[in-house]
Amino acid sequence: MENKWFIWILFINMCLALVYFLYRGILKKEYRKAVLLTVFMILTPVVGVIFLSCSELFNFILFHKHDGLLNEEELSFSKKRARMIIGDDIEKEIDRVPIEEALMISDTMNRRQLFLEVLKRPDVEEYMGGIQNAMAQEDSEVVHYAASYITDTIAKYKETEKRLRSIYENSKETDTLLLYLQFCDNMLHKKVFSEPEQKIYLNFFEGYMEELYQKEKERITGNMLADIIEFRSEYQDWASVEKWVKCAEEIMEQDLAAAKEVLKYYFKIKNENGFREAVRLIKESPLVLDSELLEWIRFY
Repeated sequence: MENKWFIWILFINMCLALVYFLYRGILKKEYRKAVLLTVFMILTPVVGVIFLSCSELFNFILFHKHDGLLNEEELSFSKKRARMIIGDDIEKEIDRVPIEEALMISDTMNRRQLFLEVLKRPDVEEYMGGIQNAMAQEDSEVVHYAASYITDTIAKYKETEKRLRSIYENSKETDTLLLYLQFCDNMLHKKVFSEPEQKIYLNFFEGYMEELYQKEKERITGNMLADIIEFRSEYQDWASVEKWVKCAEEIMEQDLAAAKEVLKYYFKIKNENGFREAVRLIKESPLVLDSELLEWIRFY
């Protein structure tokens, strides 16, 4: 007798589970939820039916009358809302997060998204070192993004350099030459080229610097000389370094950057007489010294 009651209970429970599956899965199109809850009802006879019935009843009583008042745009987890929040948050974070910190984010999707947003910055070229460091990332997508950006940048630099050089060769105008030198200087500082290509463009840069010196040497600034000295020092081309230091000596009494380069050079090669003479000329010049140069003179 007890076995018959147990079989009837299981049969009724199975029927109720089937009805619930048809209601939730077929009528409301919530197939995944319907399958899970149907299995739950089958594995927990009677208790599962009572639990789900009570939950549905409470849901109907408490929330049914408010269903028509819900606005999709006000739901914090709606897709439209989520896209807006993610976009705004990323834009705000990009203004603050350095590229190195962006690459340290543990979440893969956020790291990739943040890195892509970094590449869209108007000043992204200022972060070229960080982008090159991204090539060592284990995340293949980030490496791909970094490699694509660097490849595109190299192509852009080459095209612009060639176009500016061609314009100058056709016009031979000093202002155009200065524009080319400024671009080339900035390009060389990014260090995106292979070493052979970097040397080729450095030779172009130095050759046109010499041409400017021959045409209008007064247009050469101490900052330009500091850069060419820095580039040549990296390759230990001391003959070129000495040549440009001599040019810096010509203007060091009027140009602060040139004065610094002369002092650094004589200190580096341990030329005490040259250093002392440079200090004397700087002291007697009308040059306004900054705190850094004053500290150098006091220290040395």
